[in-house]
Amino acid sequence: MKKHEFASEEKNLFLEKFHAPAIAGAYLDIIFTEQEIRFVLAMDQETFTMEDIRKIMGDNAEEFVKNAYHRGILSYVDESRKIMTLSGFYERMDVMAVSEQEVYRTIPEEGRKEICAWLFEQYYEGLDPDPTVRPTADEILPLKQVLKFIDSMGDKPVYLNYCDCKSLNGECGKPTRTCITYKTGINTYFSRGLSEKIDPQRAKEIVINADKQGLMHTVNPTGICNCCGDCCYLFRSQQKRQSAGFWPRTDHVIAHDPEKCIGCGACVKQCWFEVFTKSGKTVTAHPEKCVGCGICMAKCPKDALQLVLRN
Repeated sequence: MKKHEFASEEKNLFLEKFHAPAIAGAYLDIIFTEQEIRFVLAMDQETFTMEDIRKIMGDNAEEFVKNAYHRGILSYVDESRKIMTLSGFYERMDVMAVSEQEVYRTIPEEGRKEICAWLFEQYYEGLDPDPTVRPTADEILPLKQVLKFIDSMGDKPVYLNYCDCKSLNGECGKPTRTCITYKTGINTYFSRGLSEKIDPQRAKEIVINADKQGLMHTVNPTGICNCCGDCCYLFRSQQKRQSAGFWPRTDHVIAHDPEKCIGCGACVKQCWFEVFTKSGKTVTAHPEKCVGCGICMAKCPKDALQLVLRN
């Protein structure tokens, strides 16, 4: 890849136009192509048409748009009228992490951590700050209910994507090709050509395997995420908002039966939120910390754990 030689003013202009943090300036030649950099610097409109793009890209405009849309550089404002805009750094990194993982990993670890910290803050600041409001429609469901949700979608087309949270942070070692979506509108992974079409049975297999791997299940009207507790923006935001039991919505909490429990500690290892503690052969549950995911039950050899309705 040809390296773009930036003057400091030019680099600052690029960062401003693409809504990127200062840390991104050190890695622009990894994240963007020479052609994309020149286009962003040349475009002086917030929204633009193919005609505007041709003034900059000439005969290469159509091919440029195809590639730049696929890579999360451009996004549609109005697809029918072919009106586009620069996607912004948040969207580009989201797309890059799931579609160009090897290239993304060439950014040094320290840089990735700084970028990820910025991305999370952008996500968090976009949530409704009112603690009495659920800022998204996400709901935590146990495995059986997730499988019922898949059945309820009938023959609606279903697609598989890499998890952006785990792909961006990527240090937990859990599976990353785990996000199931029914969403197909503009600027989605599907629309950008990044999704794999699957059938409902495959979707169920993915969820069942995720459950075995200790991933929690969150569902909203557009799909299913299988989440860890350290990468996932949803659960990290939950911890920061101190909204466990309220958001993401959950109707359940774990109940621990000490008479059945043999003190093996499997639940301690499985839980992301320290709901269980172990002293000697005694396991103690702290249900006030429970998010109601139920993944601990799969590891309990004596059925000492059950989900019950939350008060």
